[in-house]
Amino acid sequence: MKKKVVILGAGITGLVSAYYLSEDYDVVVIEKGKSVGGSAAGFKYKDFIMDYGPHKIYSELPGIMDEIEKVVELNKIKKKNSIYLEGNYFEFPLKIQQIMKKMPSKAFKAGWDMFAKSISKKPDDSYENYLINRFGKTMYNLSFRDYAEKVWGSNPKELDKELAKRRVAITGMLDLIKGILFKDTKNISADYFYYPPKGIKQLIDNIVDKIKKNGGRILTNENISEIKIENNMVKDIKIKNGIIKMDYMISTIPLDEFVKYINADEEVLDAASKLRYQKLNILYFILNKPRAMEDSWRFYPEKKLIFQRVSEMKSFSQDVGPEDKTVLMVETIKDVNKELVKKIIEQLEEVGLIKENEIEEYFLKSYDKSYPVYTKGFKEHLSKILEYIEKYENFYSTGRPGLFNYNNMDQCWDMAMKTAEHIKEDKSREDWQETKTYFDKYRIVD
Repeated sequence: MKKKVVILGAGITGLVSAYYLSEDYDVVVIEKGKSVGGSAAGFKYKDFIMDYGPHKIYSELPGIMDEIEKVVELNKIKKKNSIYLEGNYFEFPLKIQQIMKKMPSKAFKAGWDMFAKSISKKPDDSYENYLINRFGKTMYNLSFRDYAEKVWGSNPKELDKELAKRRVAITGMLDLIKGILFKDTKNISADYFYYPPKGIKQLIDNIVDKIKKNGGRILTNENISEIKIENNMVKDIKIKNGIIKMDYMISTIPLDEFVKYINADEEVLDAASKLRYQKLNILYFILNKPRAMEDSWRFYPEKKLIFQRVSEMKSFSQDVGPEDKTVLMVETIKDVNKELVKKIIEQLEEVGLIKENEIEEYFLKSYDKSYPVYTKGFKEHLSKILEYIEKYENFYSTGRPGLFNYNNMDQCWDMAMKTAEHIKEDKSREDWQETKTYFDKYRIVD
């Protein structure tokens, strides 16, 4: 009889873990929502296939692209991004020569900053200081400061430097200049990305098909009542349709939810309550024209604009909608109401993306825990939780929510693959700790 693995959460990490394990194990995936895919899900709306925000596929991790291409066909897409600053669009990542041409005073100040910051370096004790120390105050104020508040809803002074280390691929102005001079930008931004012809939904659907073909089960709309622990082992889980016993458990759900199911100590519950997540709202504008912009996505870091990023599905694939229409995905962390939508439309016109009479309709999708927020002190809270739950010998918490790890989709795939390997090869808990250290070294290259 096959050993049973219960996986909590049907996001990308949970599904990929199930995919790798389902040939050799009796796998059950438990998902509280009515659909699967988590933040990497896609959905159909009328004649369109849409994502929850732009989900490109790209990886520098060895073998990951090969593994993904075993599951789904991928098109190679030339990447083109822009950033909007002081009324101008610039290529992204920013190039010094563009700033010199369109904002010469800013270019001079950025150059002076390189000298000034070497004299009076700030302590590396926050997101803000970490980036000022490496890019100078001018570039920090221009590109990073307001964007941090718009994405993570926090004062950059209160964000941990770990967020900057993980989300900013280059280490400073010198790296940026070297990349421009020697035309080596692979460490700054990838030139291409990959995408399924029918959207990220196609990838998720194919993974689900493979799990089911192998005999795995995916239970949606399930509520967890309790997870039973005995002798440092996870024994069973109570859901609305009964009790499931298991040999292994993988959790990819948020840590603050998981610790409640195991009746953790008050100290652990308190630590979990202090981990912050950021909600993301996405407004989908269906437009009566074939395309709205040349870019795949555009960044809008300035505080005066309500939205922080706009992307267009058709720049990823022409097969996701009708030829004569397109969809813009507009991201904001603000609570959306009619007045806010009206203001967003005005600002989309202001930045040259649309005209109001081109809008056929719009609708809203929200994702409650889209991003982990690395506030100062988060590592202490996270360590307390992980130390408590990882004493269970047959248990693995992994993925973006399960490890509070700010990573990309390819890295979630890598996490899933390595978690499955640990179970298949019966590796030790010491090996798992080493693997988690490896997860913490992921770098983001957009």
